[in-house]
Amino acid sequence: MGLSETTPITFDDKIFSTAEILAAVSVTASDERQVSECLAAGGMTLSELSNPLSRISLNQHAQIHAAFNQHANNPLLGLEVGKRLHLTSYGIAGFALLSSATLREALVVASQFGLLMNLKMALQVTDVDDIARLELSDQYGLNDAQKGFWYYLEISKLITLLQDVLGLGFKCQGVDLSIDASAEEQANVSASLGVEVRFNCRRTAIRFAAHWLDSNLAQANSITHANCKVTCQTQIRDIIQKYDLSHQVQNLLLSSGHCIASLSDIAERLHLSPRTLRRRLDALGTSYNSLLVEVRKKLAIRYLLNTPMTTEAISEQLNYSDAANFRHAFKRWTGRSPREYRVLNNGGKYALRFGQGKSGVAQIQHSSAVWADKSMAAIG
Repeated sequence: MGLSETTPITFDDKIFSTAEILAAVSVTASDERQVSECLAAGGMTLSELSNPLSRISLNQHAQIHAAFNQHANNPLLGLEVGKRLHLTSYGIAGFALLSSATLREALVVASQFGLLMNLKMALQVTDVDDIARLELSDQYGLNDAQKGFWYYLEISKLITLLQDVLGLGFKCQGVDLSIDASAEEQANVSASLGVEVRFNCRRTAIRFAAHWLDSNLAQANSITHANCKVTCQTQIRDIIQKYDLSHQVQNLLLSSGHCIASLSDIAERLHLSPRTLRRRLDALGTSYNSLLVEVRKKLAIRYLLNTPMTTEAISEQLNYSDAANFRHAFKRWTGRSPREYRVLNNGGKYALRFGQGKSGVAQIQHSSAVWADKSMAAIG
């Protein structure tokens, strides 16, 4: 299942680029008002669409594309959108494919970095009796009512990709689809793709001559290919870190403010039940309590080194019952008491200005909260 094996991506995680939405705008030739209305169906704005850094979720994808389908009165819009998605639509991942030595290598790259290409399907290549099959399988649990749209879009995208990589001489032999459609729709799909399309098949696949798999690609470049793959790996790691559930929980804990959020509060923010959140964290080999310890440790160190907060004040901020419990916990984490740690790491800048008692708590509470708000992004 690709990335979803290592990070629990949900339908509301904003991890996909807007390339397909931009292609839909181009295909439908919509004016600004129509585009705004279609984007609004997925809670998106024109300014977000024009921002190359914007990311959208699967749910947003589905809602916005459904609005464009309705506006264009074209149930096969996904096929036309896919034809507009050339290798340049995928950034560095596109260049990684183009610079591959062979198509087989390029398809491995596409499978490995499918998330960077907005692929909703896992890819697998087989070749038997001179026929190669690029098989697609749902890796996100897509809604059955929308599978027709997604399969049309992904098949069209991949045929365009094959043509870009192999050049004008490439021609696929046909397409197998594991979905059903009316006789009229089947004929229209075949006409749009320009190849034989078989419906109600056991697996969805693109069929083509197997000799293409190991043919040398015209624009192969080993140095460019290696550099592009390194960049793609970095981008994937960033996505995994950003959307891993444990990372989301830590960020929510870090941004809790004066009262660290409970497990129930975190679950509500993530639109999960507390039981589901516990189960999913357990599957990742962690727990709310373990993440809370890590967050408390991060914040304690940063409060000690970047604010004049007393141990009492930090203890209160991190929801410890008393300063003694906090001091014991901090010594377990670092081998030093809070005071020793502060002296050793910042020359005692704040060690002597404030005592260890409660005096000064109210005075510095507001300033420390402001500092914390400003530095949450850096902490994460």
